[in-house]
Amino acid sequence: MKLYKFKTFTTSCYFPSLGKDRQYMYGLYSAYGGITKIYWWLFRNCKLIRWINRIDEKDLDFPYTLIKEIDGTDALMSFNTGHPGEEQKISILGYDNQIRQPFFVKFSQKPEAMELSRNEINILKQLSGSGFTPALLADCITPEYVYLKTEYVKGKRLESTTLTKDITALSIRLSQLSLTNNTDTGLQASMSHGDFCPWNFLENEGDLRLIDWEMAAIRPLGYDLFTYIFQPAFLLFPKESIENIIKKNTIWIDGYFSSFDIKNWIDYLIAFADAKLSMGTQNNNIKLVKYYQHYQQLKNYAETL
Repeated sequence: MKLYKFKTFTTSCYFPSLGKDRQYMYGLYSAYGGITKIYWWLFRNCKLIRWINRIDEKDLDFPYTLIKEIDGTDALMSFNTGHPGEEQKISILGYDNQIRQPFFVKFSQKPEAMELSRNEINILKQLSGSGFTPALLADCITPEYVYLKTEYVKGKRLESTTLTKDITALSIRLSQLSLTNNTDTGLQASMSHGDFCPWNFLENEGDLRLIDWEMAAIRPLGYDLFTYIFQPAFLLFPKESIENIIKKNTIWIDGYFSSFDIKNWIDYLIAFADAKLSMGTQNNNIKLVKYYQHYQQLKNYAETL
Protein backbone atom coordinates (compact mmCIF):
# COMPACT_ATOMS: atom_id res chain seq x y z
CA MET A 1 0.00 0.00 0.00
CA LYS A 2 1.23 3.49 -0.86
CA LEU A 3 1.03 6.37 1.60
CA TYR A 4 1.81 10.04 1.02
CA LYS A 5 4.21 11.76 3.41
CA PHE A 6 3.76 15.33 4.62
CA LYS A 7 6.90 16.46 6.48
CA THR A 8 7.19 19.52 8.72
CA PHE A 9 10.05 20.73 10.93
CA THR A 10 8.78 18.74 13.90
CA THR A 11 6.58 15.88 12.71
CA SER A 12 5.66 13.66 9.77
CA CYS A 13 2.18 12.74 8.58
CA TYR A 14 1.26 9.84 6.32
CA PHE A 15 -2.00 9.72 4.39
CA PRO A 16 -3.50 7.06 2.13
CA SER A 17 -5.34 8.01 -1.02
CA LEU A 18 -8.46 9.75 0.28
CA GLY A 19 -11.78 10.10 -1.51
CA LYS A 20 -14.17 12.96 -0.83
CA ASP A 21 -15.84 11.04 2.01
CA ARG A 22 -12.49 10.49 3.80
CA GLN A 23 -11.13 14.03 3.74
CA TYR A 24 -11.60 14.27 7.51
CA MET A 25 -8.38 12.26 7.87
CA TYR A 26 -6.46 15.40 6.93
CA GLY A 27 -7.61 16.70 10.32
CA LEU A 28 -4.54 15.05 11.85
CA TYR A 29 -2.60 18.19 11.02
CA SER A 30 -3.30 21.91 11.24
CA ALA A 31 -1.05 24.63 9.83
CA TYR A 32 -1.25 27.91 11.77
CA GLY A 33 0.78 30.12 9.50
CA GLY A 34 3.88 30.72 7.43
CA ILE A 35 5.16 28.77 4.45
CA THR A 36 3.94 25.51 6.00
CA LYS A 37 0.34 26.63 5.57
CA ILE A 38 0.90 27.13 1.83
CA TYR A 39 2.64 23.78 1.46
CA TRP A 40 -0.17 22.07 3.42
CA TRP A 41 -2.75 23.50 1.03
CA LEU A 42 -0.74 22.29 -1.98
CA PHE A 43 -0.32 18.83 -0.48
CA ARG A 44 -4.06 18.42 0.05
CA ASN A 45 -5.12 19.85 -3.29
CA CYS A 46 -2.38 18.85 -5.75
CA LYS A 47 -2.00 15.21 -6.82
CA LEU A 48 1.49 15.88 -8.15
CA ILE A 49 2.73 17.09 -4.76
CA ARG A 50 1.36 13.97 -3.10
CA TRP A 51 2.81 11.72 -5.83
CA ILE A 52 6.27 13.19 -5.31
CA ASN A 53 5.99 12.34 -1.59
CA ARG A 54 4.65 8.78 -1.97
CA ILE A 55 6.15 5.99 0.16
CA ASP A 56 5.52 2.26 0.43
CA GLU A 57 4.27 0.89 3.75
CA LYS A 58 7.30 -1.41 4.05
CA ASP A 59 9.56 1.67 4.09
CA LEU A 60 7.77 3.50 6.90
CA ASP A 61 9.88 4.58 9.88
CA PHE A 62 7.24 3.77 12.52
CA PRO A 63 5.61 0.44 13.62
CA TYR A 64 2.86 0.45 11.00
CA THR A 65 2.45 -3.35 10.93
CA LEU A 66 2.23 -3.63 14.74
CA ILE A 67 -0.44 -0.91 14.91
CA LYS A 68 -2.50 -2.65 12.25
CA GLU A 69 -2.20 -5.96 14.12
CA ILE A 70 -3.26 -4.40 17.45
CA ASP A 71 -6.26 -2.70 15.89
CA GLY A 72 -7.27 -5.92 14.20
CA THR A 73 -9.79 -4.38 11.84
CA ASP A 74 -10.06 -3.83 8.13
CA ALA A 75 -9.33 -0.13 8.37
CA LEU A 76 -7.96 2.70 6.31
CA MET A 77 -5.58 4.78 8.44
CA SER A 78 -3.66 8.07 8.35
CA PHE A 79 -0.81 8.77 10.78
CA ASN A 80 0.87 11.70 12.55
CA THR A 81 4.14 10.58 14.16
CA GLY A 82 4.11 13.46 16.65
CA HIS A 83 6.75 15.88 17.90
CA PRO A 84 10.09 14.26 18.84
CA GLY A 85 10.74 13.91 22.56
CA GLU A 86 9.87 11.82 25.56
CA GLU A 87 6.13 12.45 25.09
CA GLN A 88 6.09 11.51 21.40
CA LYS A 89 3.23 9.31 20.30
CA ILE A 90 1.53 8.39 17.05
CA SER A 91 -1.94 9.80 16.37
CA ILE A 92 -4.20 8.04 13.90
CA LEU A 93 -7.43 8.83 12.13
CA GLY A 94 -9.04 5.86 10.47
CA TYR A 95 -12.13 4.37 8.91
CA ASP A 96 -13.34 0.86 9.78
CA ASN A 97 -14.51 -0.63 6.48
CA GLN A 98 -16.45 -3.41 8.21
CA ILE A 99 -18.72 -1.33 10.44
CA ARG A 100 -18.33 1.79 8.30
CA GLN A 101 -17.33 4.12 11.10
CA PRO A 102 -14.44 6.56 11.56
CA PHE A 103 -12.25 6.40 14.68
CA PHE A 104 -9.25 7.97 16.39
CA VAL A 105 -6.24 6.17 17.90
CA LYS A 106 -3.18 7.01 19.99
CA PHE A 107 -0.22 4.65 20.07
CA SER A 108 2.58 5.22 22.60
CA GLN A 109 5.85 3.40 23.23
CA LYS A 110 8.04 5.93 25.06
CA PRO A 111 7.69 5.77 28.89
CA GLU A 112 6.42 9.33 29.41
CA ALA A 113 4.07 9.06 26.45
CA MET A 114 2.74 5.75 27.78
CA GLU A 115 2.11 7.35 31.18
CA LEU A 116 0.15 10.17 29.53
CA SER A 117 -1.90 7.70 27.49
CA ARG A 118 -2.68 5.65 30.60
CA ASN A 119 -3.88 8.82 32.28
CA GLU A 120 -6.05 9.65 29.28
CA ILE A 121 -7.66 6.21 29.36
CA ASN A 122 -8.48 6.71 33.06
CA ILE A 123 -9.89 10.20 32.41
CA LEU A 124 -12.05 8.99 29.50
CA LYS A 125 -13.48 6.28 31.74
CA GLN A 126 -13.96 8.71 34.65
CA LEU A 127 -15.73 11.33 32.51
CA SER A 128 -17.68 8.86 30.40
CA GLY A 129 -21.17 10.22 29.74
CA SER A 130 -20.26 13.76 30.82
CA GLY A 131 -20.43 15.09 27.26
CA PHE A 132 -16.91 16.50 27.49
CA THR A 133 -14.84 13.56 26.26
CA PRO A 134 -14.97 11.24 23.25
CA ALA A 135 -16.28 7.73 23.88
CA LEU A 136 -13.54 5.19 24.57
CA LEU A 137 -13.93 2.31 22.11
CA ALA A 138 -10.95 0.15 23.07
CA ASP A 139 -7.70 0.24 24.99
CA CYS A 140 -4.69 -2.00 25.44
CA ILE A 141 -1.97 -1.41 28.04
CA THR A 142 1.20 -3.52 27.91
CA PRO A 143 4.79 -3.02 29.13
CA GLU A 144 5.79 -2.25 25.53
CA TYR A 145 3.02 0.07 24.37
CA VAL A 146 -0.29 1.74 25.21
CA TYR A 147 -3.05 1.79 22.63
CA LEU A 148 -6.29 3.75 23.02
CA LYS A 149 -9.10 4.04 20.50
CA THR A 150 -11.99 6.49 20.65
CA GLU A 151 -14.88 7.67 18.59
CA TYR A 152 -14.09 10.16 15.87
CA VAL A 153 -15.07 13.67 16.90
CA LYS A 154 -16.30 15.50 13.83
CA GLY A 155 -15.25 19.08 13.33
CA LYS A 156 -12.62 21.52 12.16
CA ARG A 157 -9.78 22.74 14.33
CA LEU A 158 -10.03 26.36 15.38
CA GLU A 159 -8.18 28.68 13.01
CA SER A 160 -7.98 31.54 15.49
CA THR A 161 -6.28 31.69 18.90
CA THR A 162 -8.60 34.46 20.13
CA LEU A 163 -10.58 33.64 23.27
CA THR A 164 -14.37 33.75 22.84
CA LYS A 165 -17.54 33.62 24.91
CA ASP A 166 -18.20 29.99 23.93
CA ILE A 167 -14.70 28.84 24.83
CA THR A 168 -14.89 30.63 28.18
CA ALA A 169 -18.29 29.08 28.88
CA LEU A 170 -16.93 25.62 28.14
CA SER A 171 -14.02 26.17 30.52
CA ILE A 172 -16.49 27.20 33.23
CA ARG A 173 -18.61 24.07 32.73
CA LEU A 174 -15.55 21.85 32.87
CA SER A 175 -14.29 23.59 36.02
CA GLN A 176 -17.62 22.90 37.70
CA LEU A 177 -16.78 19.19 37.68
CA SER A 178 -15.38 17.92 40.99
CA LEU A 179 -15.10 21.43 42.44
CA THR A 180 -13.14 21.32 45.68
CA ASN A 181 -10.91 23.36 48.00
CA ASN A 182 -7.15 22.82 48.13
CA THR A 183 -6.37 22.94 51.84
CA ASP A 184 -2.64 23.50 51.17
CA THR A 185 -3.03 26.64 49.06
CA GLY A 186 -6.48 27.86 50.02
CA LEU A 187 -7.40 27.97 46.33
CA GLN A 188 -10.37 26.26 44.76
CA ALA A 189 -9.58 23.45 42.35
CA SER A 190 -11.41 21.26 39.85
CA MET A 191 -11.03 19.09 36.79
CA SER A 192 -8.71 20.63 34.22
CA HIS A 193 -8.08 19.52 30.64
CA GLY A 194 -4.44 20.55 30.95
CA ASP A 195 -3.79 21.48 27.32
CA PHE A 196 -6.78 23.75 26.73
CA CYS A 197 -5.52 25.24 23.44
CA PRO A 198 -7.03 25.98 20.00
CA TRP A 199 -5.40 22.90 18.47
CA ASN A 200 -7.32 20.66 20.88
CA PHE A 201 -10.73 22.07 19.94
CA LEU A 202 -12.97 20.85 17.16
CA GLU A 203 -15.92 22.95 15.99
CA ASN A 204 -18.89 21.50 14.16
CA GLU A 205 -21.88 23.72 13.34
CA GLY A 206 -21.22 25.91 16.37
CA ASP A 207 -20.66 22.98 18.74
CA LEU A 208 -17.25 22.88 20.46
CA ARG A 209 -15.62 19.62 21.51
CA LEU A 210 -12.36 19.04 23.36
CA ILE A 211 -9.94 16.29 22.39
CA ASP A 212 -6.58 15.05 23.73
CA TRP A 213 -7.23 14.51 27.45
CA GLU A 214 -3.87 12.99 28.37
CA MET A 215 -2.86 15.89 30.65
CA ALA A 216 -6.18 16.14 32.48
CA ALA A 217 -6.01 16.40 36.29
CA ILE A 218 -7.37 18.32 39.27
CA ARG A 219 -5.80 21.80 39.27
CA PRO A 220 -6.54 25.32 40.62
CA LEU A 221 -9.43 27.12 38.93
CA GLY A 222 -8.48 29.09 35.87
CA TYR A 223 -5.69 26.77 34.74
CA ASP A 224 -7.41 25.93 31.45
CA LEU A 225 -8.50 29.49 30.76
CA PHE A 226 -5.00 30.82 31.42
CA THR A 227 -3.55 28.06 29.24
CA TYR A 228 -5.73 29.17 26.33
CA ILE A 229 -4.69 32.78 26.84
CA PHE A 230 -0.94 32.40 27.35
CA GLN A 231 0.25 29.17 25.74
CA PRO A 232 -0.65 30.06 22.10
CA ALA A 233 0.56 33.62 22.68
CA PHE A 234 3.95 32.52 24.02
CA LEU A 235 4.39 29.98 21.22
CA LEU A 236 3.06 31.95 18.26
CA PHE A 237 3.50 35.60 19.30
CA PRO A 238 6.51 35.59 21.64
CA LYS A 239 7.16 39.33 21.31
CA GLU A 240 3.74 40.38 22.60
CA SER A 241 3.90 41.86 26.09
CA ILE A 242 2.32 40.07 29.03
CA GLU A 243 0.61 43.29 30.03
CA ASN A 244 -1.11 43.50 26.64
CA ILE A 245 -2.11 39.81 26.68
CA ILE A 246 -3.80 40.24 30.05
CA LYS A 247 -5.39 43.55 29.11
CA LYS A 248 -7.19 42.19 26.04
CA ASN A 249 -8.41 39.12 27.93
CA THR A 250 -9.40 40.68 31.26
CA ILE A 251 -13.11 40.64 30.38
CA TRP A 252 -12.99 36.85 29.93
CA ILE A 253 -10.87 36.29 33.05
CA ASP A 254 -13.22 38.40 35.19
CA GLY A 255 -16.25 36.61 33.74
CA TYR A 256 -14.78 33.18 34.43
CA PHE A 257 -13.86 33.84 38.06
CA SER A 258 -17.08 35.70 38.82
CA SER A 259 -18.85 32.41 38.04
CA PHE A 260 -17.15 31.04 41.14
CA ASP A 261 -17.64 34.21 43.24
CA ILE A 262 -13.92 35.01 43.06
CA LYS A 263 -13.06 38.68 42.65
CA ASN A 264 -9.29 38.58 42.97
CA TRP A 265 -7.79 36.03 40.58
CA ILE A 266 -4.12 37.06 40.89
CA ASP A 267 -3.25 34.15 43.21
CA TYR A 268 -4.73 31.77 40.65
CA LEU A 269 -2.64 33.34 37.90
CA ILE A 270 0.50 32.92 40.02
CA ALA A 271 -0.44 29.29 40.75
CA PHE A 272 -0.84 28.73 37.01
CA ALA A 273 2.58 30.21 36.26
CA ASP A 274 4.15 28.10 39.04
CA ALA A 275 2.61 24.94 37.59
CA LYS A 276 3.96 25.74 34.13
CA LEU A 277 7.41 26.51 35.55
CA SER A 278 7.37 23.18 37.36
CA MET A 279 6.64 21.43 34.07
CA GLY A 280 9.50 23.35 32.47
CA THR A 281 12.07 22.15 35.01
CA GLN A 282 11.04 18.58 34.27
CA ASN A 283 11.44 19.02 30.51
CA ASN A 284 14.90 18.37 29.08
CA ASN A 285 14.16 19.86 25.66
CA ILE A 286 16.58 22.79 25.33
CA LYS A 287 14.44 24.33 22.60
CA LEU A 288 11.66 24.90 25.15
CA VAL A 289 13.80 26.72 27.72
CA LYS A 290 13.12 30.14 26.20
CA TYR A 291 9.42 29.27 25.97
CA TYR A 292 9.22 28.54 29.71
CA GLN A 293 11.04 31.79 30.49
CA HIS A 294 7.82 33.50 29.47
CA TYR A 295 6.09 31.87 32.45
CA GLN A 296 8.75 33.22 34.82
CA GLN A 297 8.09 36.66 33.36
CA LEU A 298 4.36 36.07 33.80
CA LYS A 299 4.84 35.14 37.46
CA ASN A 300 7.05 38.17 38.08
CA TYR A 301 4.47 40.44 36.47
CA ALA A 302 1.52 38.88 38.34
CA GLU A 303 3.27 39.38 41.68
CA THR A 304 3.34 43.13 41.02
CA LEU A 305 -0.43 43.39 40.43
